[in-house]
Amino acid sequence: MITLIRAFPKPLDTIHEWQPGDHITHLDGRPIEDILDLYYYSPEDKVTTIMIQRRTGETVRLEMDPSDIDTVTDCFAPMEFKTCAADCVFCFIDQNPKGMRDQIYVKDEDYRFSFLYGNYITLTSMGKKGMRRIIEQRLSPLYVSVHATDIDVRTRMLGIKRKFDVVEMLRELCEAGIEIHTQVVLCPGWNEGLILEKTFRDLLTLGVPVAEGEEAFTAVCERGHGYDGVDIPDYADVVAEESQPRGGVKSLAIVPVGLSDHREGLTKLESVTPELAHEVIDQVAGWQAEARAQLGFSFIYLSDEFFLMAGRPFPDAETYDGFWQIDNAIGLTPRLRDTWSEALDWLAEDDSLPRQPLTVLTGRLAAKAWRREFDEILKRPGMPPVEVVGVDNRFYGNSVTVAGLLSGDDLRRALLSLPADPVRQVVLSPRVINSDGVTLDGMTLEDIGAGQPHHLQLGEEDGFIDFWQELG
Repeated sequence: MITLIRAFPKPLDTIHEWQPGDHITHLDGRPIEDILDLYYYSPEDKVTTIMIQRRTGETVRLEMDPSDIDTVTDCFAPMEFKTCAADCVFCFIDQNPKGMRDQIYVKDEDYRFSFLYGNYITLTSMGKKGMRRIIEQRLSPLYVSVHATDIDVRTRMLGIKRKFDVVEMLRELCEAGIEIHTQVVLCPGWNEGLILEKTFRDLLTLGVPVAEGEEAFTAVCERGHGYDGVDIPDYADVVAEESQPRGGVKSLAIVPVGLSDHREGLTKLESVTPELAHEVIDQVAGWQAEARAQLGFSFIYLSDEFFLMAGRPFPDAETYDGFWQIDNAIGLTPRLRDTWSEALDWLAEDDSLPRQPLTVLTGRLAAKAWRREFDEILKRPGMPPVEVVGVDNRFYGNSVTVAGLLSGDDLRRALLSLPADPVRQVVLSPRVINSDGVTLDGMTLEDIGAGQPHHLQLGEEDGFIDFWQELG
């Protein structure tokens, strides 16, 4: 059911007479689980009968025009996500230090949030009811953590007792028209080598060849995910389309396991080494050639960490096709390099290049990317200098090098270590602050910058050059 948490805007507040604490339980006699049900089952051409359970316990029937739903969406309580029953040997949630916000320790395993946000799920907690709903309501695309298609290996990696044939589950979804993006967290000694090859080949059988002149996949939003955030009204438009769904596994992302310093009592795991990164790069390059011959696109993609770790050049941008897994740091570095270079070309023609020197505080991995890929394009004539500082991650340990896992305390320490003179424009990655405006350890941007002379702000990724240029 759906709970109302604030009064409707005028004049709907007097028309519908709902009160905070009321629940929607049924729509035209059908039980309603969440707002996706409300959108999916609401008829477009007639008034809907909604069953309301008052906070007093009274039950009433009300009528509502489906067009009003968009207006009152923000008045409903957000969906509570279903939690994960797996105990993955590599789960990063288990590697968090103690004393953080409660939300940090919650493991999400909800196919609805996979559809809406691009969250990865294992499919182990879904059940037949969930499968039926995904298929009926066309919750596509979905993002699935596979890790290994070998049933025994996957069962051990997920720390579960019941054995699931993930390939058969994916096949059922694909045949019903659901698009799926998959990922493997590469754990040395567990799922590399022949196990990884089996995973690739099994998933490749679920890929759908691109017809001549057809796009392999067109992302709805520029971040790569099929739907832009939680704009549920867009979903209502999607499910109303008459077009024939085109299912299949669209991509396989390979990311290296992340290991923090907080693994007491957890399964012993090894990090991906530069030597293994070399091997995997060569392996995947051959598989991409096979996939392009069979499907018409690369299908399998490596996270940027492999190339930075191994000191190898990135593939051409075309190899990443639509950058479908950009939020998994798949092709992020070469995409930003090319995007920024093009933006600077345009500004140079108008003689409006950025003028403000910058200091960038970022993770040590991103700092390496700056030196390797960005320095050359940013050092063109007329450009101000950029100082890039790779911040040590004391919060998780120095083996964690990505910018998005930097704590506010580590960023503040790096900020305070900068000389007070000259006063700098200091830019942080937008990934260090969540949608609530806080870092992993609960600090705001104002907390990080308090009591020091520099001007601190969050930068952008795709729009970084425009952001820089607007600084003056």
